[in-house]
Amino acid sequence: MSGKNLVKLFLLTLACLLVLYSYGYYKKYRVLAVLEGKIKMGKYKDALASIQELQNFAIIRIIEKLEKEDPVVAYNKGVLYTLMENKKKAGEEYRKAMETSDPTLKARAIYNNANIIATDMDFSTAAMQYAEVLKIDANDFQAKKNLERMRLGEQQFNTMFSPEQQEREDRIEALKLIPWGTKYKYSGEQKIRW
Repeated sequence: MSGKNLVKLFLLTLACLLVLYSYGYYKKYRVLAVLEGKIKMGKYKDALASIQELQNFAIIRIIEKLEKEDPVVAYNKGVLYTLMENKKKAGEEYRKAMETSDPTLKARAIYNNANIIATDMDFSTAAMQYAEVLKIDANDFQAKKNLERMRLGEQQFNTMFSPEQQEREDRIEALKLIPWGTKYKYSGEQKIRW
């Protein structure tokens, strides 16, 4: 083979690979566009099946071997798992999506992961995640509001198990156990003030 033929063969092979690669990305973004409609209609299992079908597509598997999993796909899977109330898988997918360089997607993934953590009553970890979102986007009103809620929840949780609260509850219980005697009989309903 001559040098010209080798160059032509190389360019033809490169062109075919680029066409396949671009077709994989086209298919991925077309599926993600349809996915939004399925989510709005409440077809979560159908939407998840579409993503899994996309990931089984040969070109996408090759692309994922060359690169790590696409954070957009991981984020959408996390949203679906959240809607299907599978917190564990949703958290895993959001953590994958957090590894992106896109600040908007990263902020959304962190925010949604913080919401999952907050439902498990882990106020301090959720507060740290909301603070992380605010580092990325300082104007995120929902993250600010949820951060305040987490701090308030953490305060209430801490005071619920504080020694002072426990001492007060012990005194109340002790007062209930004291025999008040029968010197004054009251036929009506007793009213106790604390």
